[in-house]
Amino acid sequence: MLTLFGWFLGLLAIGLPVALVLGGTAIVYMTTVADLPLRIVPQRLFAGLDRFILMSIPFFVLAGFLMNEAQLTDRLIRFANLLVGRWRGGLAQVNVVTSMFFGGITGAATADTAAIGTILIPAMEKEGYRSDFAAAVTVSSSIVGPLIPPSIPMLVYGIASNASIGALFLAGLTPGVVVGLALLALNRRLLRNFTPTAASFDSTAVDGVGARLREIVRTVRISLIALVMPVIIVGGIVGGVFTPTESSAVAVIYALVVGLAMGTLTGRSIARTMTTAVVLTAAIMLIIANANLLGWVLAIEQIPQTVSAGFLSLTESRTVFLLIVVVLLLVIGLFLETSGAIIILVPVLLPAATQYGIDPVHFGVVLVFGLVIGLITPPVGLCLFIGSSIARVPVHTLSRALIPFLAVLIAVYLFFVFVPAASLWLPRLLS
Repeated sequence: MLTLFGWFLGLLAIGLPVALVLGGTAIVYMTTVADLPLRIVPQRLFAGLDRFILMSIPFFVLAGFLMNEAQLTDRLIRFANLLVGRWRGGLAQVNVVTSMFFGGITGAATADTAAIGTILIPAMEKEGYRSDFAAAVTVSSSIVGPLIPPSIPMLVYGIASNASIGALFLAGLTPGVVVGLALLALNRRLLRNFTPTAASFDSTAVDGVGARLREIVRTVRISLIALVMPVIIVGGIVGGVFTPTESSAVAVIYALVVGLAMGTLTGRSIARTMTTAVVLTAAIMLIIANANLLGWVLAIEQIPQTVSAGFLSLTESRTVFLLIVVVLLLVIGLFLETSGAIIILVPVLLPAATQYGIDPVHFGVVLVFGLVIGLITPPVGLCLFIGSSIARVPVHTLSRALIPFLAVLIAVYLFFVFVPAASLWLPRLLS
């Protein structure tokens, strides 16, 4: 086991992509330690991709990109502004609420940071917010995306663990909403003495009750087009109308219909979006295929059983086990991409979690939530670098501005780690 772990860290340290680290570790171990024939490699790579549910990944990715290409971000921002734009620190609050809505469309934190940041960070700067604070709000609220359904990391965990996709989507909804509410409260606290220098973004500033009501009706009407997609996806899966794979195809059809009807999607933009989705899907599939190869090597060497026995010999307390997992996830999230880390860790940690009586759906929330925090922390946090680039602030300056937001996120995370019912009540209610 130590040899396998050593090769994994060595290949990771020299900067190989995660997919090659997974496959390379397995191949080196097979040839130098286990003396296994290499003809097994293509068989296991194919077996890793020969699952019908994997077809949902490219469709969900494409649906999110299409909805973003259809220019629905502005509509979501206007709706969020209608809800919280008049609060103290209104534009910062709009940023958080927009991320909550946008996460229900893309399920990806990086897309959230890029799409919302390019609009709201300059707007916040114009109103007098510091650039590092504007970027910190955008980056921290972006991790709501991988929690609120449809979530790509939750989907990857469901595939790796054979847990119910519908239950995972529902379990992630409550943590996502609570994170958003916690960030709203933090903004209100941090901005208690803030006064905007200019009203640069207030679409609800209309005179008269009648004009105000007409503006509300118009904003709600145009925003519902975007907001109805996650309802269709999650409602269809939970209600048994269609499978996760079928729901992903429905999401693509809906995104195409909406974009074409609005005139914001063209043949050229659709082709460009499909190309981007194919590239991202290929990267995810390479990780899954190579992770299956490494998982097979782990299985024949009985490493998951060894890890489970190690945890059980270390402590019989589920609380202590969860504390160890929390620390491990927060550290691993600093260095590894979320989907790759999920696929690596599930075969190793899930058997141990089940030995402690932890629900696989709850463990999915623990795993995904802990890893996505790494998206906003150095040294390789993708959202951190995107926010730094948009706001034109150094990474170390943005990292300092993120400290209070990280403290709130970790506090919310620990609550959901140690109170399973907080995330499981909704899937149990609708099961």
